[in-house]
Amino acid sequence: MGRRRVSRELAAASLPLESLSSLIRSWRRHWDEVGAIQRTLSRPARERLDGLTADIETALAQTRHLFALEFPPGMVSELRAQLDDALTVIEAMTNGADRPTPESDAASRRLAASQFAVAVRDVVAAGETLEMHLQPIVALDKPLGTPVGFEALARFQTAPYEPPNVWLERASQAGLQHVLELTCVRAALAHLSAFPATPYLAVNVSPETLVSAEFERLVSDIAADRLVVEVTEHEVVREYDLLVRVIGGLRERGLRLAVDDAGAGFASFRHVLELSPEIIKLDTHLIRGVSEDRSREALIRSLVAFADDVGAVLIAEGIESRADLMTLRNARVPFGQGYLFAHPGPAPSILRRKSSRAAPRQRTVSSIRSA
Repeated sequence: MGRRRVSRELAAASLPLESLSSLIRSWRRHWDEVGAIQRTLSRPARERLDGLTADIETALAQTRHLFALEFPPGMVSELRAQLDDALTVIEAMTNGADRPTPESDAASRRLAASQFAVAVRDVVAAGETLEMHLQPIVALDKPLGTPVGFEALARFQTAPYEPPNVWLERASQAGLQHVLELTCVRAALAHLSAFPATPYLAVNVSPETLVSAEFERLVSDIAADRLVVEVTEHEVVREYDLLVRVIGGLRERGLRLAVDDAGAGFASFRHVLELSPEIIKLDTHLIRGVSEDRSREALIRSLVAFADDVGAVLIAEGIESRADLMTLRNARVPFGQGYLFAHPGPAPSILRRKSSRAAPRQRTVSSIRSA
């Protein structure tokens, strides 16, 4: 790889320019609001302001006591750290070095993480950019019937658009994945009252969120038999015993567990063996093009037999072609979801579309054990 200017190196590593721009825009908004407040002041107050010194350093020095009384010490330390990191990045770029120093590289990563933490907190606080989409889960023998369930998928309406996995990854780096996941679950549960009588709602959470007291409180006031919790198989589980105990208590209320993305990695098989999920969701990469791959078809048939033996059901994710659908039906996979049936869409429009369609009701997932 050729030598690059430091600005390109840093941008590729952790987007310091975007983070620095975000920090500057935050302060610009602050002073915009100060100016707006000043324009509403009475004439005597404005005249007093006009008589004050125009020197920035002097003005800041005279108002330090106000900041000291209004900003918590932790916030002061955080702002100082952000500004230190910003200065380190600026100095690295203006010095003309060919490569970033370890100090500037670390500073740019901290700056990016701190700015994303602010963005996540804004989403959690306002919820304006979070929109929950639903994708129907259907019985493969009657794919045009009433869905057996809907998977809730978070979409963040930001410019430029970034997929939810990017938000969750950065939220994890900022120590806020747990908070963001709970916000998404809360937003998804708000649509449950508009569901038809039989379909369930499937939400995605990490094992850490699933065992939290906040999650238990969040689902305590809903009919748990309408809820399926999908645990991604990519997540590392450090304490299976704790997870099994918490799931046991939720199962007593009717909640069901799904292992998501099964087949994408070795961790899925341990999840299945340790957690005994009621639902096993086969990963998109295992499903897409299965009609042309006899090895994957054979693996899916073996997983159907395994699911039958342990009392679980399979859901195939990412079905996009009729050929794959027919292969899965011949392999006796009972349920599925994918673009062939419906793209994810805003919850109100998906529910409106499904409720207005006159179709025979699909068989439910009543065969799934509840304990």
